[in-house]
Amino acid sequence: MRNTFLIAAVLSVLYIVLPGCSRQVVEADNPSAVPAEAYEQTFKAAVDVLRDYGFTIDRLDYRFGEITTRPLGSPNLFEVWKPHNTTGRQAVESTLASEQRRVRVVFARPEAEGGQLEGAEYMFGVEVVLERMQVPTRRMAGSAKRNVFSNLSAPPRELIDKGVRGNYWEEVGRDPLLEARLIRQITDRVNEAP
Repeated sequence: MRNTFLIAAVLSVLYIVLPGCSRQVVEADNPSAVPAEAYEQTFKAAVDVLRDYGFTIDRLDYRFGEITTRPLGSPNLFEVWKPHNTTGRQAVESTLASEQRRVRVVFARPEAEGGQLEGAEYMFGVEVVLERMQVPTRRMAGSAKRNVFSNLSAPPRELIDKGVRGNYWEEVGRDPLLEARLIRQITDRVNEAP
């Protein structure tokens, strides 16, 4: 009981202190417009930014304008060098639970008038999906059986009947703060290029 109180107190202090240590929250339009003639440069910048963030590219489809990444584990409180968490709250949440992020960048083709792409714009959007590990384990019940601890890691029978065999990832929502930072860095790279 005392250890639980100590852990809760430390996490509460970190929750209050960490927002001062968090990354700057940026605003960016999602989706964002890019001139049709800068499509190739923007596509390449998106790939480079995702790799700089440590994501592994899963699907790279230049023709249809889509980039997806493999899931990447979210950093905890002690991995401050990793840029995925924007706020202190995100760092605390990813410390208390196993979380991961997947990214999808999509380019929508411009509507060309009379077949001309002159002055047309692509819209590109970034979607960051946050997932949390769910661990459906058996709860201890009052039992005098000798092997009561042998099945504590197995899912309860009612979950097995529903098709849940073990741990699984559940989508918790999107991360709009990381989405905005990625869009801003992609557009900054395009604007900085000669």
